[in-house]
Amino acid sequence: MTSTFHGLEVGKRSLYTQQTALTTTGNNISNANTPGYSRQRVDMQATSSITYPYQTGSSSSQLGTGVSVESIERVRSEYLDSQYRERNGQFGSESTKLETLQQIEEMTREPGNGLSASFDRFFSAWEDLASNPDSLAARAVLVERSEELLSQGKTLNDGLASLSKSLNDQMAAVNDQITAISSQIDRLNKEIALKPEANELKDRRDLLMDEMSGLNAQNTGKLEGLKQSLSEVDHFQSDLNEVFNQLINGSGMINLMTSGFSLVKDANGTMQQGKAMFDTSGTGGTFLETVSVNQEVKANPATLAASSTNSAISNGDIATTISDLKNETLSFDVANSNVNAEASVSDFYGMLISKIGAKSQASERSVESHQAVLKSIDQNRMSVSGVSLDEEMSNLIQFQHAYNAAARYVSTTDELLDVIINRMGV
Repeated sequence: MTSTFHGLEVGKRSLYTQQTALTTTGNNISNANTPGYSRQRVDMQATSSITYPYQTGSSSSQLGTGVSVESIERVRSEYLDSQYRERNGQFGSESTKLETLQQIEEMTREPGNGLSASFDRFFSAWEDLASNPDSLAARAVLVERSEELLSQGKTLNDGLASLSKSLNDQMAAVNDQITAISSQIDRLNKEIALKPEANELKDRRDLLMDEMSGLNAQNTGKLEGLKQSLSEVDHFQSDLNEVFNQLINGSGMINLMTSGFSLVKDANGTMQQGKAMFDTSGTGGTFLETVSVNQEVKANPATLAASSTNSAISNGDIATTISDLKNETLSFDVANSNVNAEASVSDFYGMLISKIGAKSQASERSVESHQAVLKSIDQNRMSVSGVSLDEEMSNLIQFQHAYNAAARYVSTTDELLDVIINRMGV
């Protein structure tokens, strides 16, 4: 037989449950703009019914006992979270590579104002000297063109070295971030293990996992992008130095010049042996750091060797041979790989610029693709876990009505009990 106060218990449970739903809705509204917050939902379930015997006959039925809150759950899609983090990692990696490739492009100043134009001016100056081997003016111009070429090469080399250092510094910083975030996630996991129902802790963990995915996730992320970027910079810098090494050493340019004669005469009026345009006796970690324009030639362009004879009139043979190097095929060790490429100096450098440009364009397209997909996934994710104020306002009205109805039911039950207890005679 049911208790006299069964109705009050049913009403009480309803009031508690609807009040919990109202409070949860209010919490959702309060956190509508909180980063990483997942909207919460009250899981209501009917409480166990009790046997209710009929007053006539032996048959009985089941009488409901109301409703209770089973749990307050986060509304979250693990599948969309997984998709988002995977794509976020790819976006982080590719965007980092794109930024580096664009920086290299800016440093090269191609087309128009980079080394390609300086190479052309350098070889043109040798052609002019070959036509006018006794001209001091042609020699002075050649010295200026040589300094310009070497200066641009050094500037680019220094820029690449600085970029390489910056990438290494960024890798160290990202590793520190990963360590810090991993520590926070580990701490949250321990707290969640002790309090599994703590939705706020889970939200904070998911937000950290989102951040981690952009840094390092399944061999992608910013960290991997930095590693690949560093490789690109190192390879380009190696190839740049190989261009100048082959131009100056591989072509035999220095040997040619030191075997020739200058415009400077000795006491007997004989042309003296000339000086090379470049001095490679410097120190440094790269070839471009070791090479400079010969100070003697810079101070007196007449000392430059341009002729193969020490006769009274220079023939400009050496200058002609060096000017022809513009189209001569040399052997370049590509990125210190022991794999050689056969090309002229200008063609090999042009190939380097083209490769960087092509990689940059491909990376840009990849970034745009990842960004579009990432945005779409995030929108889908937010449609599941994000707070919709319109939806919450609708829920607020729904739960308010349910609460008011439960309160009305309790009042009615109370009136019935009052009649039974206080107004009926014994």
